[in-house]
Amino acid sequence: MDSFIVKFIFWGILTALAYHIVGGIRHMLMDFGFLGETLETGMRSAQISFGITVVLSILAGALVW
Repeated sequence: MDSFIVKFIFWGILTALAYHIVGGIRHMLMDFGFLGETLETGMRSAQISFGITVVLSILAGALVW
């Protein structure tokens, strides 16, 4: 796994998987009633989810490289 292209693709797959998992957890929290279903709460939880995904993406990059 020394090729840059392979590392980049692997990092992209890990990032997409992290986004999918974080979004799924967000939706589960909304379904169970832990998060409100207002526009403001939805926007804020989406921003937090995106922030968590960025952190996980950086960690995945450190793992791959």
